[in-house]
Amino acid sequence: MSAVPLLRGAFQWLFGILFALSLIALFLVINAVQLTSSGTAQRILSRAVADLTEIDAVLPTIQADLVEAAQANEEATVTVPHFPLAVELPREEAATISAAELRSRLLSETAEAIYKEGMSVWALADPEAEQDIDVFSPEGGVHRGLGVLSDDNHQAFRIAAIVLGLLSLALGGLVLVSTQGMGRLVALGAAVLGAAVPSLLAAVAVRFAFRTASEDQDDYLMMRLLDLGNDATWLALRNYTILTLLGLGLVLVGLGLVLLEMRQRAAPAAPAIDNGSAEA
Repeated sequence: MSAVPLLRGAFQWLFGILFALSLIALFLVINAVQLTSSGTAQRILSRAVADLTEIDAVLPTIQADLVEAAQANEEATVTVPHFPLAVELPREEAATISAAELRSRLLSETAEAIYKEGMSVWALADPEAEQDIDVFSPEGGVHRGLGVLSDDNHQAFRIAAIVLGLLSLALGGLVLVSTQGMGRLVALGAAVLGAAVPSLLAAVAVRFAFRTASEDQDDYLMMRLLDLGNDATWLALRNYTILTLLGLGLVLVGLGLVLLEMRQRAAPAAPAIDNGSAEA
């Protein structure tokens, strides 16, 4: 028995496994790129800030004290009181701003500041605020999770996505070279499935963990933040579902083409017509 087919088969498996692993990393980083994009990240941060500050409960007090400060202050701008981030408003605007506009302004500016500069801006309004948070506490987990949603991380994830994309492209090319005929499409589809299905199952598990933890949580604030994490996993679930269907489609189409190719090879050749015998 020749060693060439065995060697070719071994390379097919090796390239296929490496391709699937690179796709797992690529899909994960693509999710991170989307999650840390400006619009998505700032929407999540805005919701988190609303929960962390309990802004709906304290907004009437903030607005009343802001109006009072605007009337008593001769400066051009007024700092919004009782808020972790130092948000400044023109004095005229501070004296007339509505509660809904104030809420929107505080959340949007805080989310934008955290996205651009990180969680270190959270206590700028109180320079003596304690910043040492236990990394193993729920508060530490929230701090780290929100800290990921930054412009710097978004740029880093984009670079990683480009590198992993090029690596996956090279490994995909090796998979195509090491396979023959219509089996190439099956191999590509199998690699995509091999990357997407475990990732989809992991995303489902993470979403289930968030939901279970939220249901078992007695602290209202942590329950709201866990609900936010549960909602954020929807992005990964959507992406992995699409990729799973794509991989399955490639495999099914590839198998259909392989069967068609085998049937064409097995079909008997049409008998040749002897024109000379027919004329005689």
